Amino acid sequence: MLRFYHPTPQDAPESLFTYNTYMLAMIAAITFSQATPVPSYRQANNVAIITIEGVVDTVTAKSFKRRLEEAKDADAIVIDLNTPGGDLMATLEICYALKNHAPNNTVAWIHPHAFSAGTIIALACREIIAAPGSTFGDAAPINATGQPIPATERAKIESPVLSEVIDSARRNHYDEHLVESFVSVGIELWLLQNRINGETVCVNVGEYETIFGEPPPRQFSPIGTGQETPATLSPYFDSLSDLTNTLGARGPTWDPLFTQKLPSSRPQLTANDSDAWKLVKQIVPSDRLLTLKPAEAKQYGLITDVIASDTELQQWFGATSVKRHTPNWAEGLVRILISWPVRLALIAVFLICVFVEFVTGSTGVFSAGAVVSMSILIGAPYLAGLAQWWDLVLVFAGIALIAVEIFVIPGTGFTGFLGVGFLFAGMVGSFISGSLQSPQGQVQLLTGLGAVVGGCILAIIGAWIIAKRLGDTVALHRIVLGGEISSVAIPAVCQPALHTTARAITDLRPSGRIEVDGAIFDATTSGQWITKGATVRIIRVGLTIEVEEVT
Repeated sequence: MLRFYHPTPQDAPESLFTYNTYMLAMIAAITFSQATPVPSYRQANNVAIITIEGVVDTVTAKSFKRRLEEAKDADAIVIDLNTPGGDLMATLEICYALKNHAPNNTVAWIHPHAFSAGTIIALACREIIAAPGSTFGDAAPINATGQPIPATERAKIESPVLSEVIDSARRNHYDEHLVESFVSVGIELWLLQNRINGETVCVNVGEYETIFGEPPPRQFSPIGTGQETPATLSPYFDSLSDLTNTLGARGPTWDPLFTQKLPSSRPQLTANDSDAWKLVKQIVPSDRLLTLKPAEAKQYGLITDVIASDTELQQWFGATSVKRHTPNWAEGLVRILISWPVRLALIAVFLICVFVEFVTGSTGVFSAGAVVSMSILIGAPYLAGLAQWWDLVLVFAGIALIAVEIFVIPGTGFTGFLGVGFLFAGMVGSFISGSLQSPQGQVQLLTGLGAVVGGCILAIIGAWIIAKRLGDTVALHRIVLGGEISSVAIPAVCQPALHTTARAITDLRPSGRIEVDGAIFDATTSGQWITKGATVRIIRVGLTIEVEEVT
């Protein structure tokens, strides 16, 4: 019960105006709080905001699950979405986590854009809110190469997406036909409103004709034309449209194609309901995907409210605290390291280090560089969930076979070539997270091959620069020869004569350096490994000096 305090003359305000103003403000505050109560199912003291920003990928999914566990004690969770879309499997992982490990009081916030994967994630939440001027929708799977997807392949890709969004619609009481139109072209919808209670429902061509006994009016012109003509669809979508029309009001469009765990809550209208419903407008034509702004989304029952800031969000929940959970620095670093430009550069660095190490017979500086670059190249995708265990096995097996070729059985060739093949296969495989049967896996394969080939080209250019431009610099000699030939000068002399005896002043593995009468030359062996200090004989002189050990 509300009680009002009436001051005595001794403690009354200085003026009646001040007192009245105070009382009016109190009444207004009480009235406002009573006019905008927070529903009990939404009310929360502690709200956790989990952001999903940028392209959705495997790093996003792992980061989301970590932050969801971190926010497990919150009374409500808000998924703050600002994404153009992303990877299908990562999106389904996030939806699974939302439906099985998130609290019931989970809300999606379109802030400001959530296309494709963002829309699918939003539908998995109990409620959706949107920032002013925000946009969401257009959740059709696309080919990463930008090329059109064949009809049969598109049907295969759309199946899990449609199953997911329909399951979300049935869980959270969104209109099933409406969420289908986010995913598939070829679905025409009209909005009907109940004349008595104002309830709305979305119907397709078949349902409209069943209810009203006539074809629905079309208010959209096909894209790129100035007149209304039937949209040209692929054979798959033609058959899809036929199926939709045939089903009519008997049930949800996709029931024959997908097995849903939850029954449909959608009202089934018949001709007997024609007087109770009126046409509001056409929602989407057959030649485009549904994309919505807040006002339309609210009219269709997809969003609950328009929220502009964290402060408004706190008031909307009636919460005492709001805490944001953002990706940590390690997740940001992994995202950078698995980007294809960085991985291309790492491949080039690895190959250049290997080249310099074996051509110069250095003290191990370049070997360390090769190990570090390869560790980052394979380790980062593994941490991100891209690389599989067999990628690591191939890389390690390739390095081991190359080492055997150089140190154990030099000159055979087969072991070295096999090792190089394994190494390159492992590097390409680290780009692939899905099945090679899927378009996603095939695109990842092409990306991996492109990065490896590009890295090889960069390595060749880098090795040429090192060999031709930096080969005689003092700094490089200090790195390569420091500790082995001290600071001995490298005089510029003519090449030594054939069959001359020399001394190896570095290991030749198979390349290194020899000393002939006080002059130092680059040399290579015919395949075997010659240790430092051994006596060698020059067996060929040309672009390179080839030597063999004198036993």
